[in-house]
Amino acid sequence: MTCANRLVRFGLMAVTGLLALLLPATSAAQQREAAFEVYGLTGAYKHGNLAVSEAWNPQWGGGLLAPLGSKWGVLVDVTTSAAERQPTVDGRPIQDPSLFIRERRVATTPSAIRIWRRDRYSIYAGGGWAWEHRRQQSRFLPIIDRGPDGSAVLGPPIESRGGDTQGALALRFGGLVSITPRTTFRAGFSLLQRYADERGSRVLEVGFGYRF
Repeated sequence: MTCANRLVRFGLMAVTGLLALLLPATSAAQQREAAFEVYGLTGAYKHGNLAVSEAWNPQWGGGLLAPLGSKWGVLVDVTTSAAERQPTVDGRPIQDPSLFIRERRVATTPSAIRIWRRDRYSIYAGGGWAWEHRRQQSRFLPIIDRGPDGSAVLGPPIESRGGDTQGALALRFGGLVSITPRTTFRAGFSLLQRYADERGSRVLEVGFGYRF
């Protein structure tokens, strides 16, 4: 397990423990009253394209919740995360620190959500169409030939940069817990599916918000 994964797991466990401590202290909550809310977010992101990264990577960003009556709302998040791995040849990583594949992702995720409100907490579920902007930079050794035994013959290093913006179906659910009448803890899960034949990207998100 990488250091980043350990930090993400520790952070999620710490937040879960904090939520358990806060639940009994929310007697002054006003979750049944719909309100405009803004959030600072953190969490973990796992890219659906396993060629980029198979690990959970930290992410951060912000979001807002605009109520549409008492039972519906629009949830919009903007988050960013980064992934890095070593290039491979015939499925084996090349142990050379000068070689890399790096990707930075910025996602905008607007969603229509149904909200089930209670006195001290709310549960939401819904979906929408997200946009992911990805910037990739890599330095790798290309395969220029094969030896008699089929082993790869590598050429000099090649550097590459590129980027694109793609749409994705976003499905999400989570919960909101009032800490005070104005402050809220949020935890949720999102699945971003770009292609039917590709594993969806998964997002664990936690944050603290303010109700206006």
